[in-house]
Amino acid sequence: MSNKAIPIAFDVLGTCFDLRGAVPALCSACPTLAASSDSDSNSSLANVVVDDWFHSAQRDFTYLSMNGTYKPIAQVLKATLPRVLAMHNLLPRDSQSSTLDPFTRTAETYSDLLAPIFEQLKRLPARPGLDAASETLLSSRGPHFRLMAATNGSLEMTKGLFTAALGEDHARRWEYYSCDEDRVAKPAPSVYDAIRKRLGVHDGDECWFVASHTWDLFAAKKAGFKTAFVTYEEHFVLEDVFGKPDIVATDMEDMAKQIKAAAAAVGE
Repeated sequence: MSNKAIPIAFDVLGTCFDLRGAVPALCSACPTLAASSDSDSNSSLANVVVDDWFHSAQRDFTYLSMNGTYKPIAQVLKATLPRVLAMHNLLPRDSQSSTLDPFTRTAETYSDLLAPIFEQLKRLPARPGLDAASETLLSSRGPHFRLMAATNGSLEMTKGLFTAALGEDHARRWEYYSCDEDRVAKPAPSVYDAIRKRLGVHDGDECWFVASHTWDLFAAKKAGFKTAFVTYEEHFVLEDVFGKPDIVATDMEDMAKQIKAAAAAVGE
């Protein structure tokens, strides 16, 4: 078995950390939403709104990048949240906003109200099994792995999330890459090439990409990664659209065990 560490890149937002951690802050800002949402239900309106916000921001972030106008995803998330709330008829009807022409309103109109939601993004909960997965893959037993968090988000926020989830010493054993560094959004092919280069991957080398988004894995596989799909967000593989991932896992710990077993089998 080779002593060279096998690189594994992880998507961050949605894969390693749950965007629905912003739901309590969102409900506090929007009483109507809190009244209509069951916090114990995965089908609650609050969860739907957060999913809609993230998906639409990801779309706009990517489309801006495709047209040569990269903007950090934090800026896009901040600008688009009032729009998503308006689409769901959830913007508060206070005296200030009610006197404004809807077409002249901006995200700044609601900045004070929505600031706690953006702050909550810095404290998103880790996905189940992230700590166990990290321990498994960085263990001295069996194949050796090199772990990287590869994110559309900022380096500062990403490092903060991993430090909170894993502890400072363990988080330091990870490497970090942000699309902000090259100002190109995933799923542009150049992003995955940059990740491979950062990890020292050459043609023919084994390397993995882990995500809960099939579009991300589709692009990663085209760039030469083996792929691991974690099902807790999108649920369905959609093989006829995005192809078949090498591994399908129910959570992060399951993913880590499967990758470790696959690497051990290759090395035998």
